[in-house]
Amino acid sequence: MKRAIAVFAFIVLSMIMLLPAVLNTNTVSAQSSGYIIQSVDHQVEIMFSGHIVVRDTMKVSGDLSKGFLIGMPGKYGLSVLKAVAYDDTHVYPMDLGVQLGSQSGFYAAQVNFEGATPQAFTVVFVLSNSLIGQDFGFFQLDYPAYPSFTTSAGPCSVTVNPPSQVSTITISKSDGEVNSTSYSKNNLPAFTNIPAVAAFAAPVEILQSFDIGSLNRKLTIDAA
Repeated sequence: MKRAIAVFAFIVLSMIMLLPAVLNTNTVSAQSSGYIIQSVDHQVEIMFSGHIVVRDTMKVSGDLSKGFLIGMPGKYGLSVLKAVAYDDTHVYPMDLGVQLGSQSGFYAAQVNFEGATPQAFTVVFVLSNSLIGQDFGFFQLDYPAYPSFTTSAGPCSVTVNPPSQVSTITISKSDGEVNSTSYSKNNLPAFTNIPAVAAFAAPVEILQSFDIGSLNRKLTIDAA
């Protein structure tokens, strides 16, 4: 009897010791960021040229002195042409192509607020027109279903904006299919890595795919 009790106690103790390792293997934990992401507005706009503008507006609270990391599934990294971060009064510098915390499989950018502490700001990524094509009369857009962060976020609302009104759209993603240009997620987990494909019908001529090799802009300001 005493031997059986000893064996049972040894098994229980072994399971307790192994539990942390098992949990670390099967979960991706959020990293301490010093800030809280209260809500996210994820806008995906399709330009007439076929380029994609991904616009994320975050409401945050807390310490942003160490910067802010935002990303997307790594497959979209080669399609990033430009990125900018701004709020109502400032444009903030960004470092592109950085790692999203300690996790692989992402393309990320870090925003440097240079001592500012905005409570709301926007990050815009411009993606190439290689992410949209045609199949059986439908346009198909491959895009990041949600932004990716190193910490969990509050409600995330998503809107996909085609270049014209569409009567039919189907958005396929791993957490559920929707038949609308908008959807939401009540709580966005840290390190969310979900691509999506939006299939919609639109006039063929509505998208004129072209690439801009260079752009020169001149601004003239007089005394008046």
